[in-house]
Amino acid sequence: MSAIQFITDSNGHRVSAVVPIELFEKLTRDSDLDELYEPVQFDDDTSPDTRYPNEVINILSEKNCTMQAAWRIYRGMTQKQVADALGITQATVSEFEKSERPRRDNIERLAKLYRCTPEQLILE
Repeated sequence: MSAIQFITDSNGHRVSAVVPIELFEKLTRDSDLDELYEPVQFDDDTSPDTRYPNEVINILSEKNCTMQAAWRIYRGMTQKQVADALGITQATVSEFEKSERPRRDNIERLAKLYRCTPEQLILE
């Protein structure tokens, strides 16, 4: 491989680098840098699919938890904080998160607290 070349500003500070394509491809192959992805245009009128923030999906996968728990973690809340906000016990929040068939009114309360839609709290 050829050497890396640096581009500097008027003060001599490095602002960019020119790297061989092989090195660039190696660095980007498994990278999750947002700037490597182009936004996908999505027409809300043509798809009924519910969308989720990537961070929520990552939490769901990494923590092997429910969608409700993933949203709570995404919002930086503990079960106790959710319980206090909703006027219920922490044990009740735990039961909400474990429930395979949550009640609609509970989902709506959590959705309001987590600033998402009720559909985003249920993974089908």
